[in-house]
Amino acid sequence: MKKLLFLALLVLQGAWAEESMVLTTEDSPPTNMLAADGKTIIGSATEQIQELFKRAGIPYTITLYPWVRAITMATNDRNTCVYSTTRTEPRENQFRWVGPVAPNDWVLFAKEDSKITLSALNDAKKFRVGGYRGDAVALYLEEQGFKLDNATNDEQSLKKLLAGRIDLMATGGFSGAWVAKKAGVRIKPVLNFQKTSLYLACSLSVPEATVNKLNGILREMEKDGTVEKKNKKYQ
Repeated sequence: MKKLLFLALLVLQGAWAEESMVLTTEDSPPTNMLAADGKTIIGSATEQIQELFKRAGIPYTITLYPWVRAITMATNDRNTCVYSTTRTEPRENQFRWVGPVAPNDWVLFAKEDSKITLSALNDAKKFRVGGYRGDAVALYLEEQGFKLDNATNDEQSLKKLLAGRIDLMATGGFSGAWVAKKAGVRIKPVLNFQKTSLYLACSLSVPEATVNKLNGILREMEKDGTVEKKNKKYQ
């Protein structure tokens, strides 16, 4: 009987180990985005996470959603993680964190020919600032008293900037530069107002041991140069 119980326990442990994790993300280049075929999810963080889960031996799926849905699923659904997420104080206790997977300082961008100069964040309050709803950058600025003209993504925010509907676009430094490059236009950073990094944020239902395992493997990937290689590929 004891032997049967022991074997049953091993089967249950194996079933948990083989359970696929659900990873959600958004179209936010260059860390996570759709490829030209409109189906494949690529990006610097995506490639790191794919390698990370391969080394960990954990099966997974990645699905791209609008940002609010992607992060809500990771907050509420079992065995679910979202990337690339800024690790902010309000979010700290909502998730278990793996990372960082990419640097992405918060920046205010202006059109290339703009005369705007800023020495502090509060100086920007007299201008029309755009972000995108649900994004950590936008949420932070709203907490600081900014009234934002929010879009649904960086691409729409860039269009508003170029059309003169906003004076400044608030987003991640890498994200803003990538979106402008993809659109074939030039914009310039006028203020880097916060140093941040991006993470994989996992539901609290994900075992702490799994998160610790993933963080340990990620540290190995940093040491062997994999993380730097993936990030440079998309700069």
